[in-house]
Amino acid sequence: MLSTAKANRDQPSGGKPRYFVHLDGLRCLAISLVMIEHFGGPLAQYFSAGYYGVDLFFVLSGFLITSILLKSQGDFGAAYKTFMGRRTLRIFPVYYLALAVLFVCNFASTRDDILWLGSYTWNYACAMREGENWLFYLWSLSVEEQFYLFWPFVVLTLRGKPQMLLVLTVSLVCISYSQLVYNIFPALTAYNYTGLINRMGSLGLGALGAIGFIGGWIPRRLLMNRMIELLTWALLVWALVSQTNYRLPVMGICSLILVLKGVNGDYTIPMVPAALAHPATVFVGRISYGIYVYHWPLGLALNEYVFDPLWLSIDFSALGPLAKLRWHSWLIKLPLYYAAVVAVAYLSYRYFESPLLGLKDRWFPGDQRKPAFAVEGASG
Repeated sequence: MLSTAKANRDQPSGGKPRYFVHLDGLRCLAISLVMIEHFGGPLAQYFSAGYYGVDLFFVLSGFLITSILLKSQGDFGAAYKTFMGRRTLRIFPVYYLALAVLFVCNFASTRDDILWLGSYTWNYACAMREGENWLFYLWSLSVEEQFYLFWPFVVLTLRGKPQMLLVLTVSLVCISYSQLVYNIFPALTAYNYTGLINRMGSLGLGALGAIGFIGGWIPRRLLMNRMIELLTWALLVWALVSQTNYRLPVMGICSLILVLKGVNGDYTIPMVPAALAHPATVFVGRISYGIYVYHWPLGLALNEYVFDPLWLSIDFSALGPLAKLRWHSWLIKLPLYYAAVVAVAYLSYRYFESPLLGLKDRWFPGDQRKPAFAVEGASG
């Protein structure tokens, strides 16, 4: 297993950037919800598991990407090149490997849609598709890549003007959530689920968290308040089971609070930090990107060639009280597929991704000096 870091407060403040162990725990939570959505059978009918899982990933991305950009040094060109180079080595290899395998195997509409998929514009194409779309899940990766291309121009241009960056980010968040809740731009309504502008609310909330965290503008006493944490979890539960569009900004705000508390190590409910920092949880979180990329086609392959043939061959009438299990195959599928996908993602991480990630510091060395507008004594 991948080794885990000690608690966040034990990380050194100099040298390499601090490793926030709880953020990997939140990644584990996010990918687990996606797995429940796709393989959890009736569980997915009772709450917005998949939607929130992806939304939590977006808040995490907004926070981490903005933090990286604010900490970058040098002129715009050098900072942008370093950022994009490191992101490319992290994101492209697994994605294009998966596309290549799906293309060779003629999976679903991969060959017909390869230009959309390969250019990271699939989020707009798939939103207009009617009927069954087995490649739909890849839309979120297009949103992420578009964010990586667009957001550095904003942050690197305004990194010396934090107030202006803050106002712009708040404006984008308000516009995005206004579109999701009220459909203020009818032309964008078709893309409310998959569009970059439409989903900029959660990405922007993460960015706001980074701006406030690095600038030292977030009072730590608020993050350490147990009542706020209890209220956050309560509101999140409500948002997960609610059907109103007002749940969408509530999900994003709750995720932002959880991310900020994770960065500070300020969870006050004892079981929460223990669960998020558990070695198994952190392990899954570290390889969650690979799990997301591989999970759906691997699950469909297991359905067709392994699980369903075996399941249908069982004589459930001879199992007595367990005969009802015939109609609840998801109880076996979910943990089985979870384990299988984690195994594949780990092998990918260990033997394919890690060697390439090792090139980041050699080809695109990052600068970890003080951010442009850091405040002395900033929390965290």
